[in-house]
Amino acid sequence: MTGSRTRQQILLHAARLFGRHGYYGTTTRDIADAVGIRQPSLFYHFSAKHQILAELVDADLRQTMGRLAQAESFDTSWAERFHFFLAASSRDYLTLPYDARGYYSDAIFTEPEFQDQRLEIERFHKRTQQLVSAGVDAGEFLGVDPVFIQRAITGLQFEGMRERETNATAPVSERPLQLSDFILRAVLSDPARLGAVRAATESRLDAVDRG
Repeated sequence: MTGSRTRQQILLHAARLFGRHGYYGTTTRDIADAVGIRQPSLFYHFSAKHQILAELVDADLRQTMGRLAQAESFDTSWAERFHFFLAASSRDYLTLPYDARGYYSDAIFTEPEFQDQRLEIERFHKRTQQLVSAGVDAGEFLGVDPVFIQRAITGLQFEGMRERETNATAPVSERPLQLSDFILRAVLSDPARLGAVRAATESRLDAVDRG
């Protein structure tokens, strides 16, 4: 196994173990055993367990922040920007090869070694809330609490991941658009716009898939 391949396997198996047993319930020996290497080999790539989690979270946040920036760049309504962001980020999250719920815990990010990740998560949440606030200010959204909406998004995405992990017949591929419709319908001043907004998101997602 090459060095880069080993590193990716460490990340993949660590994420799966964090999902099953939690960050605190997983040891570096557990991760090494899952990968099929000795602990010294694991420490060659990551000197401590928190570095593994930090890299996983950083990768997730880069992708999600990228989706948010992509949505913000569209020259269109706030409803279309918000709906696309919800659908694209949810699709990314629900197609991960592991259950990310195991390491997105508030308790973990109080640890000093995760200060950078905590600050980036806070920045992401703030930008999501600003996107909602912009829609409210423009009159497209009802006078909702942006913090509540941001937390609702996280909760629904986590529920989608839980469903994927516990129900093999769940229509996971349909959930990103369903989640996006559910959230947007709840905040739209004119719910009749939802169909057109959804069609615009589907078109944009198709363009993303085509590269």
